[in-house]
Amino acid sequence: MTVTKTMTACWVFFGIMSLAFLPLGFGIMQLHALPTAPRLVLAFLVVGALWWGPFVYGMYLALAVLRNGDRRLLERGIHGTAEVLSAKRTNMVIQAGEFAWQAPRVWKYGLRVSIPGQAPYETACSICAAGISEGSVVNVAVSPHNRHRVTIDVGQGSKDGAQAPRPVPGRSAVDQSLTAGAQTVTLGGLVDQSLAAGARTVTLGDLVSQPADEAQRIGQLAQLGQLHRQGVLTDSEFEAQKAEVLGQ
Repeated sequence: MTVTKTMTACWVFFGIMSLAFLPLGFGIMQLHALPTAPRLVLAFLVVGALWWGPFVYGMYLALAVLRNGDRRLLERGIHGTAEVLSAKRTNMVIQAGEFAWQAPRVWKYGLRVSIPGQAPYETACSICAAGISEGSVVNVAVSPHNRHRVTIDVGQGSKDGAQAPRPVPGRSAVDQSLTAGAQTVTLGGLVDQSLAAGARTVTLGDLVSQPADEAQRIGQLAQLGQLHRQGVLTDSEFEAQKAEVLGQ
């Protein structure tokens, strides 16, 4: 279960308890087997825990996890890497005293996570950290008890808190898109789904041995595809510029 789903469940439960705290408290007070004082204490503890517990935990997830990245998970979790499959700017901001237009915006990243002892799997991570591009590889930490709870290492464990993804050491841009030579990169995957039907498979050896202008052309196509997915380029503009690049 991802952090955003857990946080949503907290808010829903808090809303339910905002309506049900009086009936629940009244029901506890009807336990005549207990003296009045213990009944009052029990009602206060049960209602308080069920009502305000989800609120406090939901606020913690919003302010400490989504806004700043999960420092505790970075310290205690299982460390690995993840390939960024998608990057989406959401409409959610996390305020901590500032105005809404000053607050950082939440980005939702689709990840393919690789951690020791497990096969790669896909999940999502929401965090106030912009500028992580699709296809890049980032360092992550995963909860030992919930593998879908993931935080991206954006420097939240350091004093400066740079809020920028830390590079994966010892891996080039090409290596980051492959796992131990077992995966391949398709031209259609780098550019856009509209090219998938005619895509050819590009292996690591091909990328290393291809001429510089071919590598530049692939980079241009990948950039066009990202702009098309983000809505910067219309379909017609994308097709025209793609044809221009391919015709070079």
